[in-house]
Amino acid sequence: MPRRSFGPPVVEVAPGQKITVLFAIIFGVIASVKVMAAQHNRPYTKWIPSGIAFTIGFLNTPSFSLARLIGGIIEYMYHKRIAKSGGADIRLIVIASGFVLGEGVISMISLVLRTYGVGVASCWGCSGGICTGCPA
Repeated sequence: MPRRSFGPPVVEVAPGQKITVLFAIIFGVIASVKVMAAQHNRPYTKWIPSGIAFTIGFLNTPSFSLARLIGGIIEYMYHKRIAKSGGADIRLIVIASGFVLGEGVISMISLVLRTYGVGVASCWGCSGGICTGCPA
């Protein structure tokens, strides 16, 4: 840490620190407004974004988020056009949950196999060595 010839040491701030604090304040204010609006039963409460929605977007990979978006659109279309019970039919949710669980199980198996040095089984879908671990 650089020191001056007099006074306390100079504290250097990383470039991302200021913007991180700014966003923390902004989302804190948004969360406070959402809680206050919900307590007073305001109709616009449902349009104020949730902090969890932003967090999920930051933590999950784009492929997971896009899969959820496409699944949500399919579920919406199913309940609007096909489902007769007006949303009480949960078969689609059970099927989607099975796919998510299956993806989690396969990713764990894949992680164990990669740990023990097992490479890719196929380069189907890879073009010109774009995928990591693909010898193509």
